[in-house]
Amino acid sequence: MTRKYIIYVALLSISTVLYSCKDNLELHNELTNVDNSLDLAQKLDAQASLSIFNGYVKTTGYDKVLAGAQNYTVWAPTNQALANLDAAIVSDPVKLKDFVANHIALSTYPLNKEGDTTRLKLLNNKFGVFTSTKFEEGSVAGAGQFVKNGVLYTVDQAVPTKQNIWDYMLSSTDGALQKNYINNLSVTVIDTANAIVIGYNALGNPIFAPNPPMISRNTYWVNVADLRDESQQYTYFILQDAAFTAESSKLAAYYPSVDPNLNASFFMVKDLTIKGVYPIEKLPDTLISLKGVKVPINKANIIRSYRASNGMVHVVNALPFRLKDKIPEFKIEGEKPQFISAARTLLYRTKLDNLGKTFNDIEVYDHKYAEFGVFYVKANLPVVKYKVYARAISGLPGDPQVAAFTQRYFFFNPATVSYTLFYTHLVNPLTYNETYLGEYTPAQFGNFQVRLTAANSTSVNVSTLILDYLRFEPVLP
Repeated sequence: MTRKYIIYVALLSISTVLYSCKDNLELHNELTNVDNSLDLAQKLDAQASLSIFNGYVKTTGYDKVLAGAQNYTVWAPTNQALANLDAAIVSDPVKLKDFVANHIALSTYPLNKEGDTTRLKLLNNKFGVFTSTKFEEGSVAGAGQFVKNGVLYTVDQAVPTKQNIWDYMLSSTDGALQKNYINNLSVTVIDTANAIVIGYNALGNPIFAPNPPMISRNTYWVNVADLRDESQQYTYFILQDAAFTAESSKLAAYYPSVDPNLNASFFMVKDLTIKGVYPIEKLPDTLISLKGVKVPINKANIIRSYRASNGMVHVVNALPFRLKDKIPEFKIEGEKPQFISAARTLLYRTKLDNLGKTFNDIEVYDHKYAEFGVFYVKANLPVVKYKVYARAISGLPGDPQVAAFTQRYFFFNPATVSYTLFYTHLVNPLTYNETYLGEYTPAQFGNFQVRLTAANSTSVNVSTLILDYLRFEPVLP
């Protein structure tokens, strides 16, 4: 039975690969009603209703492209559709060439009879949306005219090149504070494309020659989303100035950093980008940002919207985030330490609790090291009071630790540059509930460091460490 199953999967995989690797010639041979006597340039020449677009094709030199050996798909606007085309496009050779390229894609794309939406790359490196009836905003007439090097569709609207989200934000008269803030986010990094690599470290990271070339990079592209990327699709919110100020001010007490890459404004704008395209008619009352934060939506607050080449932009006069979404509770997972105080064996365990639920934890047993420490780091901890809970379960089947033991939690104090004891935890066997440790308010914004510390003993069953998690619940107004 197993052997038959493996053969079936292998055959299925092979057939899938073969289908997905069809070249233009194979696809061409499957089509019917193909006029093999003409290429796309000649076919356009023969269409009187497309003469204006054909003139643009010739002016920009794309007639030579469409007469070549490669296959293309052309969505040609009718003369009527081009009657009111912006004169600034027609009179500018660069804009006109970009406009024509925005109607052509490499390869042949037949109509999708299933009605699915296809997003495909155009010759100007933008992406167009193609369905069984539409190309972008234009309606497609008929099933297409197939020739020896592709297919020609007629559409009833011109499709000018759209700006991507980033370019729209920079050119928009809306949201000046947000635009200026995000545009000025930057960090200087090594220009890896032009730096000389002289070796690699133990982690496999490159070691560059002294004084490598450096470049400035916008941190929003790196830490949130590159809104210039044409291959992606996002929904992005631009806050008018009053809304930007209000939402940033709401977080100022919790993120009191002077670093623009880590201040309250950053922790506000990081949640203005959502994966996928949500036009106004499809907006739900809540979206989830790329960073996993709930974004409340009130359509009445939307001033205007713009369909970008890589998504949707909504300009809003208010976007009132909830504090509990912006400053959520968090856990420090025991099985995810940053480092340890000495080289010892760590047990990363997967267990079932008393309710039959799987959990993961860490155990350090019989390590023979007094006050052995396991260190954890939480980045960018906001300044807020937390209620702190711990869960540590010992004595489960297979666990050698069946006696009660004591472990301690030390939190790093930046004022004294040392770890301060926060709680001493008596871990009794088969205790499944959380233990309340107390309240904690970080002294300042930044990285939060914890040291899980064993007893001051080398004795077995006394110096054990076990941790499922530490949970930090913010106390918010």
